[in-house]
Formats: sequence, C-alpha cells, structure tokens
Amino acid sequence: MDLEYISKIFGVFFEPTIVVFILIILLFINSLIFKAIKSVNENITKGLISFLIVLIGLVAFILALPIEKELKGQALGFLGIIFSAGIALSSTTVLGNLIAGFMNNSMKRFRNGDLIKIGDFHGRVIKKSIFHTEIQLEDSNFITIPNLYIANNPVKLTKKNNTVISTTVSLGYDVSREKIEKTLIDAAVSAGLKDPYVYITSLGDFSVVYKIHGFLEDSSKFFSANSLLNAKVMDKLHLEKIEIVSPNFVNQRRVDEQEFIPKQPIKNDKPQDNKLPEDLVFEEAIESEKIEIKKDQIEEIEKQQEDLKKELKKAKSDNVAEKIKIEISKNKELKENIEEYIEKEKEKDK
Repeated sequence: MDLEYISKIFGVFFEPTIVVFILIILLFINSLIFKAIKSVNENITKGLISFLIVLIGLVAFILALPIEKELKGQALGFLGIIFSAGIALSSTTVLGNLIAGFMNNSMKRFRNGDLIKIGDFHGRVIKKSIFHTEIQLEDSNFITIPNLYIANNPVKLTKKNNTVISTTVSLGYDVSREKIEKTLIDAAVSAGLKDPYVYITSLGDFSVVYKIHGFLEDSSKFFSANSLLNAKVMDKLHLEKIEIVSPNFVNQRRVDEQEFIPKQPIKNDKPQDNKLPEDLVFEEAIESEKIEIKKDQIEEIEKQQEDLKKELKKAKSDNVAEKIKIEISKNKELKENIEEYIEKEKEKDK
C-alpha cells in the first residue's frame, strides 16, 4: 500500500520535475555555448535567450502540473496578465531596460572603447550589458547609464579618424578679420590639426565670435587636442599682438594704452614626457577596446577558416591540400591564443 501511494505521488510529480530538469539543462547549455563561441555581444544575447528559456519553461511547467485544465488555464491567464502588464510598463521598469538593451545592441550604435556623448556625459565605453552601459568619463571616473536612457536620448559618437574639433574666441572689431583668420588657422596647424577652417558665428555689439575647426587624425587624443588647440590659439594671438579681451573690458576701467598681452616665457629645452593624459584617464576603456579589436580578429579568422575549408574540398592535388591544412592549423592556433588573451583580460577585471 505504501509503495503504491509513493508510486502515485512519484507519477503525479514526474512530468513537472522533468520540465524543471530540462529547463536547468537548457540554461546550462546556453551558458556553455556562449563561453565556447565568445560572441562579441554575449552578455546581451545570452541574457535574452535565458529570459526566453525561462518564460517557455514556466509555461511548460504549468501545463505539466497535476491539476485540472480549468486551473491550468487560469494560471496561464494570470501569467499572461503579468507579462502584458510588464510590457505595458516597460518604459519605467527593468523590462524596459532589457528591451532597450536588445535594441541598442541590434542597432550597433557604438562598441567598447568608442568615445560617446549622451546628454552631459562624455567618455569612452567600458562595458555594454543587457540592462545598462558603463562609460569612463574624462575625469577617469565611471558612470553606469540605463539602456532606456540611451534609447531615449541622442548619442553622439566621435569618429575614430578625422574627427573635427573646434574652439571659439571673441575679438574686437578693431582687428582685421583676415589677420585673425590667418592667425587662427596657424594655431590649428600648430596644434597638429589638418585642413583647418574658420567660421564667424556671431556679430555682437562689441565683439566678433570666431570659431576655428580642424581635423584630428586620432580621436583617442580628443581631449588633449582640444586643450592644445586652446593653448595654441592663445599663444598665436598674443604673438600677433592681438588682445583677447572684449572692448567692454577696456572701456570699464582706465588704462594708459596698456596692452594686456603676457610676456613670452623663456623656452625650456628639457625633454618633456610625451605621454598623453588620455592614456591614464581612459586606461580601462583602452583595455576594453583592445578586447573588442581581438574579437574582431577572431571573427576574421573564422571567415578565413570557412573559405579555407571550401578550398580544401576543391583541392585537386595532395600538395595544395597539405598547404591549406597547414594554414587552417595556423589560424586555429592563432585563434586559441587570442581567446586565451581575452579570457586573461576578463579575469583581471573580475
């Protein structure tokens, strides 16, 4: 009797137990697959697939429960209401960030290491996850931005090469426009910018606003280049005896034709440290970008491997086939080395 009772209980809960067991196995396999393929956006894709597996598993578990069909229908209806309410409130909930994370990932708006500006936040991307994005600011501190905020706000992405930087300066009407424009262009060239050009952005009551632009070859020097451009503009204008003061400044106090231009300091010939502030400020962002580049290399190797395997099938002689096999072996070894490097870098961050 006892054995029959135990057997009945076991039979009743057998199907729900199998469903739970299969669900755990699927989640484990999902984790192993993403570890093996090392997807560029593994966190977001893995999280989304895990969410779908849990959702489907929950439905299967309800259907497998040893209860009446009416109760099953009510349970599924309740689950549907919760899911619908979650979608309806997604703009202000965790689900909203999840959907926004998937959208940002599928659009490929930016990647790790990119210099972006979102609202008042300006820095380089460290990590993208399913719910938030982490960036390293120009003061070297970190900030976590919800994906929903990113989806609802414009993202300014700075180009890796030939990005434009600029600065403005207001000068009096008493100085020749041609002289000012030539001086500003010289300043941009001295700052290492290419193809500089000047805009006159405003004609005020007492001064003219000039804006000097130039192309920067490497955006990793963005903040240093901006600072250097400001410094060169100031130095070149002073060198040409052009005062960087508004006429209001002169008219509001008594001066005996005094020029407000600092004296040129004696140049120091000692060698200077050429290390850029960005190398220190964005240390983690640079490491994150290196990993992204390594992942790109893995994708390129995988494409080469596919092409080589196709060539191997078409090989007409043993010598050609042997050469292709050697090339495939080298690529495989290179891929393993790169994957090992990525894993070591990820371990450092933990």
